[in-house]
Formats: sequence, structure tokens, C-alpha cells
Amino acid sequence: MPSSRRNDVAMLAVVVIWAANFTALKVTLVEVPLFAIGAIRFVLGAGLLGLVVRWREGDLRFPPGLFWRLIWLGVIGNTIYQTLFMVALDHTSVANGAILLATSPLLVAGLGAMTGVERLTRWIGAGLALAFLGVLLVVGAGQASFTAATRVGDVAMLGASLCWAIFTLAVRRLPPEVSALKVTALTTITGVPGLVLIGLPQLLHLQWGRVSVAAWSGLAYSIFLSLVLGYVLWNSSVKVIGPNRTSVYNCLVPLVAMVIAWRILGEPIEPVQVIGAVLIIGGILLTRNGHPSPVPEAA
Repeated sequence: MPSSRRNDVAMLAVVVIWAANFTALKVTLVEVPLFAIGAIRFVLGAGLLGLVVRWREGDLRFPPGLFWRLIWLGVIGNTIYQTLFMVALDHTSVANGAILLATSPLLVAGLGAMTGVERLTRWIGAGLALAFLGVLLVVGAGQASFTAATRVGDVAMLGASLCWAIFTLAVRRLPPEVSALKVTALTTITGVPGLVLIGLPQLLHLQWGRVSVAAWSGLAYSIFLSLVLGYVLWNSSVKVIGPNRTSVYNCLVPLVAMVIAWRILGEPIEPVQVIGAVLIIGGILLTRNGHPSPVPEAA
């Protein structure tokens, strides 16, 4: 199978994994507090990734000159992102959360142009404007018909999208000789201390014996598939085909997530959510039309 097709298959698998993760975590949130979930996910996920790296590459040492870069990548891409993601998931619907998280490809395109990673074309500008209209539609509908808690979740998810965009662009800037597996492991490990500190009060009061099999199953799915496998495949794709071409796959996540939540959780799909999703996805596809070329890095 050609490498491009393998990458497509891998990223479509990530789409399904991450879309289902919204529902898996919703099930777990019924019994386990949100910050406790974040701490448990990353302690176990970091431990597993560390073992895999030691098995595949022999050691977990930071590559020379990259210690602080990987530290702040872990804080932004994991500590802050995951905290905002969990807050959003606890305060908004799966559909709204997935749609708003799908703005990250546009943020990647916009920030990439601003920082000189990729040039901003007219297609990207048009796509950003169209998708922003879709975001306003989704958030505006939440303010009009949802509770105040939903508005908090919507804003938190937009913040999570910004963190993910920064993380994705920064991963692209790392030296190519550093494997995607090691990048994933080290940034996961460096994201752990903050998440444990935030989740510690809830962990201390959690009644572990009362957590059901369904909640543990949702948590296991979120750790082994969404966190470990999903992050490795995502970072690998970023290093192989670039941040813009990788992040465009996020446009499929809200549609898949809405369908899964509708079937499993019984969450209704509102017409305004569909319209917002169509506008955001249309904007993302417009950004792909111009195929902006990377700006050469300074020697």
C-alpha cells in the first residue's frame, strides 16, 4: 500500500477513535470527576508510552537542545489542552464540543501563516471567514437555547482548539530525526505533573470501589486508543505530511461524533448544529483548495 494511502487510512482511524472518545468520556464522567479522569488518563498513558519507547528505541532521554521545547509542548498540548477539553466536555454537548474542536485546522492555517510556517492564500482567508461564521452560529445557538454552563463549555472548547493548533504547528518544527513516538511520549510525560496537580483533590475523594465497569471501559478506551494510539498516529502524520494536511482530518470528527452520541447517548442533532458543521467544514475545505506551500526555514 502506498505511504499516502497508509496515512489516509491511519488518519481516518484517528477520526473514528477521537469521535467516539467524546461519548466514552461522557459515560465515564457520570461516575468519575473530570479532573480525576485527566490525571488518571495521563499517568497511565505516559507510563505505557514510556515503556513502548524504551522497547522500540532503547531510551527515553530528551534529544539534545529540545528539553524546554518539549516541556512547554507538553504543558500546552496536554496539560492546558486536556484541562480545557475536560471542562468543555462536562459543560456542553458532544455535538457542540466536536464542532468547535473542529476549528483547529483553521487555527493551524491562520497561525501557520502568521508565524511563517505556511503562506496565507486567498482560499485560506475565505475558509477562515466561512468557518468563523459557522462557529458564531454554533456558539450563538448555545447562548440562545442552552444553559449558562453550556456557554462555558463552548468557550473552553475553543480554547482547547487554539492549544491544539499551537501544539500541532510546534511538532512540525521539531527536527525530523526525532520520532513521532518519542515526541508523543515525552510531551505526554511533561504534561502529567500539571494534570496530576489539578486532579489531586478529586483523586483523593474518589470512591474507587463504586466506579462501574462501564465507566472503567470508557476510561480504558480513552487511554489506550484515544490518547496513546491517536496521539502517535497524529504526530506521525504531522511529521510526514505537515500540519495543514493532517489537521484537515479533524473536519470529519464532529459529524462522526454527533452520529455516535445520537445513537448511544440519545443526544439530539439540532439543525443549527448541522448548519454550523457544514460551514466549518466548508471553510476547512476552502483552505485546502489553495495548497499553500511551506515557507522555507532559515538555514
